[in-house]
Amino acid sequence: MGMLILTVTNGMTFTGLTVYDESLIEYFNWTKSTLKFRDFLNLACAAIILPFIGAFVDKFGVKRSLIVGLLLLGLCYKLYAHIATPTQMYLIHIIFAFGVAASGTLVVIIMVSQRVSNNRGAAIGIALAGTSLGGILIPKLAGYLLKDNDWREAFQYESILPFFIIILVLLFVKDKDKFESSGKKKTQDLTELDFKAALKTRPFWLLAFIGFFCYYAILGLMGNLFLYMRELSFSTETAINALGLISLVILVAKLVSGVLTDYVNRYVLFRIQIFVMLLGAIGFAMYSDSMVWFAIPLMAIGWGGLYTLINYIIITTFGVDSAGKIGGSISTFESLGAGLGIWLSGMIADQSGSYQMSFIVVSAFLFIAFIFSFLLKPLTEETHAGT
Repeated sequence: MGMLILTVTNGMTFTGLTVYDESLIEYFNWTKSTLKFRDFLNLACAAIILPFIGAFVDKFGVKRSLIVGLLLLGLCYKLYAHIATPTQMYLIHIIFAFGVAASGTLVVIIMVSQRVSNNRGAAIGIALAGTSLGGILIPKLAGYLLKDNDWREAFQYESILPFFIIILVLLFVKDKDKFESSGKKKTQDLTELDFKAALKTRPFWLLAFIGFFCYYAILGLMGNLFLYMRELSFSTETAINALGLISLVILVAKLVSGVLTDYVNRYVLFRIQIFVMLLGAIGFAMYSDSMVWFAIPLMAIGWGGLYTLINYIIITTFGVDSAGKIGGSISTFESLGAGLGIWLSGMIADQSGSYQMSFIVVSAFLFIAFIFSFLLKPLTEETHAGT
């Protein structure tokens, strides 16, 4: 269920939406920065509200949150079919922020972590693979719809998809009180910290800042890859296939990383994944139509593994009792970085004339994250006692 939910929510919010970029730019004659500001606004608003969504989930459970988020996602696509100005688009993306916060990664990770104890890393990896499946399937769906319909009609058709997922959530996801009444607590193996205690720890702030830099990098890429490929004179079909390729490699990396976290030192893996991402970013910064095919798998392998690891480390470090507030607060930094990555990468490309400088900045941010990763260590018993 987690995989299926994230396939739709992440696919429709991020990579799937980028397939419409060229149509919107040509129709309205907008600049890249005008268009990409929507993503910054979306993720900046999500950054503000995620701790509150997390608190809601901690108190009332995931089911209500998922239903609200999916309803908002369908509504946003319906409204997108009628936009006429950038302001209208920006208002829709403010609503998007509530939708993705209420039905996205944080909520799904909590749902899975509460229900799985054995091989939790693998389970989280399987669920998070849905974000990559969304990157493979949803752009293909959007491209198929755009072949026989204009972009307004395509948005209308795609708006139906979240409502099918709502039906499955209603049928198969238990309410919090029913789940807890079964008496099967799956989180006894975790050390639980409350929100105030977590704020006093070094891992909390390191994960927050590493998350900011890495999310800036990957969303800066994913949100601009279609236009980057078109700028290098690749065909529209090839650009869509590139989105599918990077999402496929990320999917495999998430699954493999999830399994490895149950057997290999997670902090060593964490540093390796950031370094591989850095190599990929440098490849994109080289701005070569041949180098891009090496850069894509490197960036994808690094991010896929890191995405599972960062969420797994949050759960295993702080527990799940306050995971909504703790994870939501770390996600605030991640969302802010993601929004800035999409918007500023487009703006830098506008100002410099190409995406090369955008990926030089991405490479610099990943280098900082790599240095920070060496400071990230598990909390000791003394640290827990001190907090």
